[in-house]
Amino acid sequence: LQNVHSNYEIDMFQSLIKASAVATEVDDLGSNSLKVIADHIRACSFLITDGVVPTNEGRGYVLRRIIRRAIRHGYKLGKKDPFFHRLVSDVALEMGEAFPEIAASQKHVASIIREEEVRFAQTLDNGMGLLEMALLREDGVLDGETVFRLYDTYGFPVDLTADIARERNMRLDLSGFEAAMESQRERARASSKFQKNISLSYEGEETKFFGYQKLITEAVVVAIYINNQPVGEINEGDSGVVVLNQTPFYAE
Repeated sequence: LQNVHSNYEIDMFQSLIKASAVATEVDDLGSNSLKVIADHIRACSFLITDGVVPTNEGRGYVLRRIIRRAIRHGYKLGKKDPFFHRLVSDVALEMGEAFPEIAASQKHVASIIREEEVRFAQTLDNGMGLLEMALLREDGVLDGETVFRLYDTYGFPVDLTADIARERNMRLDLSGFEAAMESQRERARASSKFQKNISLSYEGEETKFFGYQKLITEAVVVAIYINNQPVGEINEGDSGVVVLNQTPFYAE
C-alpha cells in the first residue's frame, strides 16, 4: 500500500525507528539495532497491555527475552541507561487510535518495562565483560560453561548469547551448556536433602525440585515432623519439618 519492500519502511515503523534513534542518541537511521528496538517496543507494549508480565516461564519469559534483547541492542549503540520504556508513548501515538487500550495503559506498560530495564542493567555490564573475554577464543566456539554462567548468574537468555556470538561468527557449545545445566540440577537435588542434624524416619519418595523451571508449584504434604517425630498435623506457632512431594524452593 505504501510502495515499499520492507515493513521497516512503512510510515509507522519509520516513526518508531526515529523515536528509537532519539532515545538512544543515534544519528544512523539505517542501524539494524534501531529496527530491533522499534519492533520489540511494539511487541512488548501490546503484550503487557494484554496482561502479560515478565516472568521466568511461558509467555512471560518470551516477553522478558524480548525486553532484554532490545536493551542489549541499546547497549550496543552505546546507551547504557534506561531508555526503552520511554518509547511506549510513541507506540501509543502511532497505534492508540486503532487500539485505544494501549493508549490508556501506557503509564503502566512503561513502568513494567522500566523495572525490567533497571533489573537487567545491573548485570548487563558484568555479563558483557565476561562474554567479550570469552569471544576472544580462536576456535570459533563459545564454550558451554560460559553460556551457562551467563544464563545462570547474569540472566542472559541463551538466544541472546547466540545473537551476540553470531555477530562475531561464533557458535555455541550447546551440549556443554546442557551438561552444565544438568550438573547444576544435580547439585540442587543434593542440596535439597535434609540437614544432617535432623534425624527423620521419612522413607518416602524424594521431593522433586522444579526451581529451574517454575516459580510456583502446587504440592502435596506427604509427611510432617515435630521434634523429629511424625505427626498428623502442624499448627500455627509450632516448629517442625514439612515434606512436600514437589517444590520450587531449596530445602530449608
